[in-house]
Amino acid sequence: MSLATNDPIVGYIKWISAIAIVTLPWLFLRLKIKDARIALWFVWMMSIIALTSLYLGFLTYNYIGIQFGFKHQGNPMDWFMIITGIISIIPFILAAKKGSLAKPKRTAVLAAVAMLIVMGPAIYNTVAFNIYLQDGGDFDPGEGDYAGEVYTPTKPDAWAQAGNIALFVCNLVPAIIFMGIWWLSRHANPNNIRKDGIDSSAKVETKCIEQ
Repeated sequence: MSLATNDPIVGYIKWISAIAIVTLPWLFLRLKIKDARIALWFVWMMSIIALTSLYLGFLTYNYIGIQFGFKHQGNPMDWFMIITGIISIIPFILAAKKGSLAKPKRTAVLAAVAMLIVMGPAIYNTVAFNIYLQDGGDFDPGEGDYAGEVYTPTKPDAWAQAGNIALFVCNLVPAIIFMGIWWLSRHANPNNIRKDGIDSSAKVETKCIEQ
């Protein structure tokens, strides 16, 4: 697909996907119907893939080719992706804290992988870009008739070092998310831990009523 960057469809993909990414976890983490949970998980992942594909440039036309979300003057969508990821992880953290995750480890892995897809490229580009500029780096637009079409780093070594740091950071964030969700689930109130999608405290309450 090669859409123009100002095509209305691009805006629809961006906002509909972002809204789905932020809101759907609140639903599928609370549903007890397995088929409904799976369906919403699928829609959530498709929304993540759609938004990330848009950010990376797979859905829009660029005459110099796919740039994987990088722009020499900075990409305004970097922070949009990062904020979307941060907001979407909140329901996972709250559910883990309450002990309401049926399968904490698997959920933590899925959430971490999803956030790596959503935030990873944006974090990489943001960190690499800012570290490189702080080190005095710049981008050369070239010369001649094609000047300004392709920008290259004026300090290749500094750019490579900034890229290594950015790669570490963009992988560290999902690792922290995984450890955070898993740790919160392990230290949640045992009375609230779900088994097979059913709240154990609700089971206790039901037994008391029957007696």
